[in-house]
Amino acid sequence: MILSLIIAYVLFKILEVVLPPWNFPRNIPTIPFYVSFLSSFGKYDQIDIFNLYLREKLEKYGAVKIYFASRWNILVSRPELLVEIFKNDGVFAKSGNHIKIPGSVLATYTGDNIISSTGSTWLNYRSVLKNSIQFPNLDPLTKNTAKVLNMLPDGEITDTLQRYSLQNIGDCIMGVDFEALENTNMHNQIKYIKRQIFKPFFMNFPSIEKLPIPSRLKAKKEVENFRFWFGQKIKEHTQIGAASELVQALENGVLTNKQFLDNSIITMVAGHENPLLLMQSLLFVLGSDSNLQEKCRSTPKFLDFVIYETLRMYPPLNQIINRCTTRSVQLGGEIQIPQGVYVGYMNLATGRDKNVWKDPDCFKPERWSVIDYTKAKRDAHLPAFHGRKRACLGEKYALFECKTLVHAILGKYNFELLNKIKFTPSGPISPIGMKFKFRKIEEI
Repeated sequence: MILSLIIAYVLFKILEVVLPPWNFPRNIPTIPFYVSFLSSFGKYDQIDIFNLYLREKLEKYGAVKIYFASRWNILVSRPELLVEIFKNDGVFAKSGNHIKIPGSVLATYTGDNIISSTGSTWLNYRSVLKNSIQFPNLDPLTKNTAKVLNMLPDGEITDTLQRYSLQNIGDCIMGVDFEALENTNMHNQIKYIKRQIFKPFFMNFPSIEKLPIPSRLKAKKEVENFRFWFGQKIKEHTQIGAASELVQALENGVLTNKQFLDNSIITMVAGHENPLLLMQSLLFVLGSDSNLQEKCRSTPKFLDFVIYETLRMYPPLNQIINRCTTRSVQLGGEIQIPQGVYVGYMNLATGRDKNVWKDPDCFKPERWSVIDYTKAKRDAHLPAFHGRKRACLGEKYALFECKTLVHAILGKYNFELLNKIKFTPSGPISPIGMKFKFRKIEEI
């Protein structure tokens, strides 16, 4: 009898993974559960998986059911459905990793923050951070960019770009000198944390991280140590920027100590990681085509078009599932979603949808000479920086930082991508393992 119950329970748990819940919408397709695990085997990157298993269904239906992060979710790509989600923040409410996947390394790292919170909690966090993020001190970018130009190595450049991006978020928004261009201490700690977070198996089964697995316990301990160190560093720099605002909010009781740490961490993480991903994709695009480099040099506006086209084809954040329905809702008038279901979107799918974009797989910066970037965002044709009132506060900063770096590189170097690359298997979208050859223009 006991054995039968155990077998029945195991079968039930397997079925929970293999099949979506009975009350999920029937009029959109189901992506086979194993698709989310393919990246664990190293053969496919995210773009491969999208093209092989998701593209056709998303283009036809605009939404699918998909297994990810220990649950079944609704994944949306059609722009009009995205606009509806963005507009109705009260129904499709933000629900962060601390709620969705508590006990995971990622939730331990980022906690409850301005990106993942909702309602009055979000408004409280926003009141603390909005001004520092939307009106950064851009003066240090010139100095940092000049310094990094002399650091660019032939070969792999990801580490150098991460140090540059960390230095900038500290100087420009947080008001803290991370000394990232002088030493690799903080850079190495963050690299370690990212390796722990973006393991495909644990991204798909984060609930397993609640178990006393030695490697995951070690990772959480390292994350907690880094959070403590980072919080102390922020408290030591209280004169300007987000650091000052966060410390003042902590001292005034506006934020608890955990909220202070959570929002300090997410400001640093999002503020350096997203620009870093875009920088890497931009250099991949330009390093693959010397003609593009010449066009950007001869026509400065053309660099804007290259940036927009890169965001369309290689959005830094691809699959974002961080909203949960607060009531039963009919999305688009036809997709009935129960209460308590996680709903997300796939930027890659929207950016490469043939129903939205002509020649979606062709890199054509020229298309932006007749397409208005602001309108494309408003209509959710380009949702890379999210939308409506929850649009990214740091968008202008990220675009300016990336444009500043690439413009400076183009002014000094011709550069060539030396190897064939793949993109990240899970998490953010970024080319990996790129190697470049930089040649000073005056030496050519």
